[in-house]
Amino acid sequence: MGPKGSCILSIDSLQIGYGSGRKKRILLPQINASAKSGEMIALIGRNGIGKSTLLRSIIGLQSFYGGRIIINGESITEIPRLELARRIGYISTEIIRVSNMTVYDLVSLGRFPHTNWIGRIDDRSRDAITNAISATGLTRLAGRYINELSDGERQRVMVARVLAQDSDIMVMDEPSAFLDLPGKYEIMNLIRNLSLSGKTVIFSTHDLNIALRLTDRIWLMLRDRLIEGSPGELLKNGSFDSLFRPDEQGSGASFASDIQDYLKNFL
Repeated sequence: MGPKGSCILSIDSLQIGYGSGRKKRILLPQINASAKSGEMIALIGRNGIGKSTLLRSIIGLQSFYGGRIIINGESITEIPRLELARRIGYISTEIIRVSNMTVYDLVSLGRFPHTNWIGRIDDRSRDAITNAISATGLTRLAGRYINELSDGERQRVMVARVLAQDSDIMVMDEPSAFLDLPGKYEIMNLIRNLSLSGKTVIFSTHDLNIALRLTDRIWLMLRDRLIEGSPGELLKNGSFDSLFRPDEQGSGASFASDIQDYLKNFL
């Protein structure tokens, strides 16, 4: 982990998309963005614009068609897969439903990049698992089966798994999805505390209120570009206006006006 505030992730002229050959589809113009050590960054954009594709590209689960993704000075295409897993942890938007696996078992899977070829858990890994369970408030649930947990508890287990992985960068695709309001803020405050401890957290969300109140920086994905800046900077320069333009949203000028009035509350 680099010094707090140092650049840990750099995205340079990235082209994301899916498919291959003539069926290849580029989603956006070239993307440039960065993340510093200890930052909490929200990725915001409309449905289908490519947020999940960008996050999956960053962690190496999806190919990209141009540009570079640099972690601590190295391109992810040159970092061995196991080493990349030590540097980046990932939580997908899918709800994990498994039977016959306890909380402790699932959190233990986060140590896979650090174990030997037979997956032996050593003392260091046991400490990491126990600490991750404690940090996420799951100690009393460690022996419970995953299918016995609520959605909020299950999501905390997924955060604990990534925490046990002990990666410098934590990437999360809508970590508060499917949760009620109390559960949503519990998870987001937990994630905020992780960034305050030095982890770099990048997460996608549709909750503009959370993004504006809790994050250090926002990556705002629009149809023609990605804009990055602090919540205050993006509010003051009117960047969110593009996200809610009536001609893109199709909801009329009154909707855009209401959103602008709402955003003024954060200035």
